[in-house]
Parts: sequence; C-alpha cells; structure tokens
Amino acid sequence: MKKLTILCALLTLIPVAARSPFRKKDKDMPKITIGWKHSKNVITHTNWAYTEYPIFTSFNKEYFYSHLLPKTSINDIHNPIESYDCHTLNALIENLLKEIKKQKKQFTHFKVLQDKNFNYKIPCGLLVLQFKDYPFVLKLFMETPKTFSDPYCKGFETQFFFYMSGGMNRHVAGLTRVKNLEVVKKQIEDNPRWAGKITTPRKWFWLPKRARWMHINGYNIGNKKELSTFIPGTYAIIADTLDTTEDAPLLTAQQRSELIMELCMDLHLFVDPHSDNFVLKQNKETNDYHISIVDTEHFPSMVGLKEEPFFNNHLEWFLYLGAKYFQDAFLQTKNDRREAQTLGISPCALKW
Repeated sequence: MKKLTILCALLTLIPVAARSPFRKKDKDMPKITIGWKHSKNVITHTNWAYTEYPIFTSFNKEYFYSHLLPKTSINDIHNPIESYDCHTLNALIENLLKEIKKQKKQFTHFKVLQDKNFNYKIPCGLLVLQFKDYPFVLKLFMETPKTFSDPYCKGFETQFFFYMSGGMNRHVAGLTRVKNLEVVKKQIEDNPRWAGKITTPRKWFWLPKRARWMHINGYNIGNKKELSTFIPGTYAIIADTLDTTEDAPLLTAQQRSELIMELCMDLHLFVDPHSDNFVLKQNKETNDYHISIVDTEHFPSMVGLKEEPFFNNHLEWFLYLGAKYFQDAFLQTKNDRREAQTLGISPCALKW
C-alpha cells in the first residue's frame, strides 16, 4: 500500500477548482451526524462520498459480541498445551489505554509494530502492537465523534479510503476483519489448490470495561431518508502472532508477486494483495510453498470495489487502484455522484 499512498498523495496536489462560497448548498447532499450515545452534542459532516455501505452496515452487534475474547483462557496456537488467562490479557490492555491517554508513545507491556495511521496527540486511529510476554498481536482502534468524521487527522491513507469507499476509515474496516477471516478460510477449504497450504491467525474482538458508543445517523444517503447505527468508540482485535520469517529461496520477486496475486484472485480479492500481508515458506517435502496471511481486512470494502477485477501482478493492481482513486476523487460529476448513491449495496460487500 506504500506505493499507492505515494501515488495518491501526488494526485492530491493536482489543482481543483474551488467551490464558490456564494453557491447554495445542495439540500440533497449526503450528511451524517455523529455523537456519543445518550449525548445531545453531535458533529455534522456532509460529503458526496458517503454511502450506506460500509459505515451503516459493517457493525453487527450479535456477531461482534459472539466473537469477543473468551472470559476464561485461550490456548497457544503454536503449543496447544500452553494456555493464557484472558483476565490478564484484559488487564494489560486496560493499562495500555491509560498510558495512551497520557500521550505516551512507548508502553509497559506492548511493543509498537505500526502507528502510521494513529494520532498520539488526540488520540485516534489504528495502533498495531505486540504483547511483550504473550504470543498475540493487538490492533487497537480509537475514535471520537469529531475524529471519526475527519478524514484528514490520521495520515494520507485515510483520505484515500474515504473517497474510494463511501466514507470508509480504518475504524469501520476493522469491524470486517473477523467475519472476513471466516469467509476467507471457507474459500481456502473449498479450493483444492490452496487447501492445507494457507495459514491464518485466530482473531477475537475486545471491548474496554467502560465502552463508549458512537451513534451515527445518515441522511440523504441512497434511497433512504435516514439511516442509523452504533459503533464502539474504542475496540480492539487480538490475533495470534505468526512467524514472519520468510523462507522462499527458489522464488524470484516476480514469481512471488504472481503467486500472491493468484491466491488473491482465487479468494475474489477478499484480502489485500499487498505483498507485506503474506509470508511464504518453502515446503521441502512437497517442493511447494506454504503461505501465511497476516491481515484479513475486507479489501473490497476498503477501496470501494463494485466489481471483481482481474490482475496478473502487483503493477496492474497498483495502476488500477491509482486510476480508481483519481476517478472517485476528481472526475465524478454531480450526476455521477447522485447515480452512485442509488446503486444500493455493492455485490462485493461483506455479507453477514
């Protein structure tokens, strides 16, 4: 995604004609209001990018609660006879939240793996961490009503996703990771080529003890006058740590790229083809390769796919997404935007 980020950042430098301050506001412009549950204070944001999916359909309360971290213990995927107390894991994450509120950037029980989409000052965004004493990765999602509706405070990537996919951000995309993992695993099991050759981590949702919920209302979105949903302001995903040491000496960079893209095509692009999302190891007994999928974010939701394109390699994928962003952000007329609002939920959307 790094190369795509650079390309899209350059595209944002292209001058665009400013909207006249004297032009009347379009009464049919899609609008969302967002505030804390039971609070009368709300943030209002209008933009043609907003669509029903994914903001208003990605959170499924029953599914979310049924896939929370167990209350007792979980086994070590690498050593089944070893188990870990979930009460201890909960306490460590609660302490992490206290340290984040103090605007710390180094934490007692966690090592930061990625923070490019996180704003420590506010704080908001996505923070990826490794438990120091346990074989698990924590992906922490934090938003407030103000930051949720602001696509500019958490890095360039958030801006691209916002315009490409109906107001999407990492907070909403995180809600797709566990369900999409189940879908991807089923696709792998049903495919003779990949069955038994792909490893995916287990994943659980996590909520703080005193969870706060954001209430989001939508207006003039699609053919519906009003939409509504609740999303947790802070939540996390806990996943097994995978061995990311790659051992594929017989593959050239091009062969590796083609193999990853073949897998993603067979999975209907439900996983991001970005090279860093995959770890390849050679199986010397079968002279074949075993692949670990690190991330299971629902890729069509992230980039607003309304069709299933085909790519032979990462260059084709990279150029396609760059062109799509340019089209979505700069070349849509008002009629194009109105038509997009009436298309309904995309056939590539993640179904519950």
